[in-house]
Amino acid sequence: MKLLVHSLGAWLAVEAASGRFSRPVAVGLAMLVSRLGGPTAALTLAGFAIKQLHDAGAFDDIRVPQRAQRRLRGR
Repeated sequence: MKLLVHSLGAWLAVEAASGRFSRPVAVGLAMLVSRLGGPTAALTLAGFAIKQLHDAGAFDDIRVPQRAQRRLRGR
């Protein structure tokens, strides 16, 4: 249960940091997540880094071959 709570808190913090929520909501979420402690902070930083890399296209080469394989199987 703790893993679920920390993961959910980290996901909310990553979404707030990426600009999905308005500033007052993001500040409130940050205050709540900060109470969860170190594990959530570590998951948040890792999640935000992965999201930034994904947005920058770092994982495009990994996903393209999988899509091509799916297309070939369907034919």
